Order: sequence, then structure tokens, then C-alpha cells
Amino acid sequence: MSQRDTEPRKRLEEIAETHRWLRSDASALDDSRMREATGLPGWSRGHVLTHLGDLARAFARQARSALEGRIVAVYDDGRPGRDASIEKGAGRSAGELMADLEDGLTRLEEAWAELGPDDWSLPSAYRDSTLLATQLCWWREVHVHYADLEVGYGADDWSDALGEHLVGYLLPRLPENRTTVLLAGDTDRRWEYGTGTPTTVHGLQNTLAAWLTGRPVSRTPKAYGSTDSLPELGPWP
Repeated sequence: MSQRDTEPRKRLEEIAETHRWLRSDASALDDSRMREATGLPGWSRGHVLTHLGDLARAFARQARSALEGRIVAVYDDGRPGRDASIEKGAGRSAGELMADLEDGLTRLEEAWAELGPDDWSLPSAYRDSTLLATQLCWWREVHVHYADLEVGYGADDWSDALGEHLVGYLLPRLPENRTTVLLAGDTDRRWEYGTGTPTTVHGLQNTLAAWLTGRPVSRTPKAYGSTDSLPELGPWP
């Protein structure tokens, strides 16, 4: 079996473990804590969990449809439908939110369990890509939003593989008219993006990843160069 074949399987194992932690930590939240604000503008913990449940079901449907030779929309009503569902579901009780999350996680786990190594290359409506792209997206989303819940899980808990992936995926958030070099002090990895006045940003790998996601970091990365200010970040790719 090639490395290309084993990587999705390894991620599935990590994702399953993360699901177990998420279920445990989220189930400890009561109604009042579900309504508390997160660091995401306008979003409570209820918004975060509703989004995760909805996205899990959406990606489960992508997998099942792909196995049937069909391509269906990620969300029936597109982005407006996604946003409306999150707003409608965010105010539910803790018990209802947990039941909804469990439904989504279970559907996703069952759908992905049916995929063979070659099935990850099947086409998907998610960004007109493949089922592998949905797995990578979920890998990012479940870890980052788990941290958004502020239940004791954060960027320091992200795996080395996820940290490296997040930095590489989020490089397009950096300015194109400025050369930014990212140096991870704990892994000796280096990334470069953009063209222009150079700035080097130092930090631990997962700190760099968290900064690129726009989330709080325990230790702010340091910038050096013609300017010592950190580059402004653009939208997510």
C-alpha cells in the first residue's frame, strides 16, 4: 500500500480520536455555557456545534453520493442555507445540540468507513474537488472549531501533521505584495509566500498555524525585517 493510500487512513484514526475527545468535552457543557460567546464574531458555542453537526452531515452525504456515482450540493441551499441553519440551531438546549452533533459525527464516521483507498479520489461538489478534499477540510474544521469552544483544547494539542498542513493551506492569507518567510523554531520547517519587501516571522509551528487561522495564540509570533509588524491576514482560502 502506497503512502498516498495510507495517509487518509491515518487521518481517519486521528479524526476518530478527536471525535471522542469532542464528544466528551462538549457533553459537559450546560445550557448557559452553550450560549456563551466564543472568539468568533457573533457565534456562541451553540453556533460552533451546530456548524460542526451540519458540516459532518454534508460531508457524509458527499461520500455516500459519490459511491453511488452522483454529485450533489454540499448544502441544498448553498451558503445562505448553511448560515440560516446555524442561526436557527444555535439556541437549542445543550441536550439537543449534543444529539445533533452526535448524529452528524456518527453519519460521517459510518459514511467514511465505507470508503476504500481508491474512493477518496471520487469527485465531490466541495470546491469541485474530490472526497479527499472533504476529509482534509473536516480535519481542519473539527480541530480549529474544537479549540473555538474553549473547553481546554487548543492549538498546542494539534498534531505535527495538522500544524504543518494548516500553515501550508493558509499561506494565501498572507499578502502577495510582501515576501513573508515563516520559520518554525520547533520543527525547522520554512515557508515562503509573496513577492516584495521581506519579513521573517518566527514562532512554534502550531503557534504559526493558530495565528494564520486568526485564533488567539499563547505566544505571539515575532516578525523581523524591514518592518517588525506582523503581516495583515486576508480571508481564508
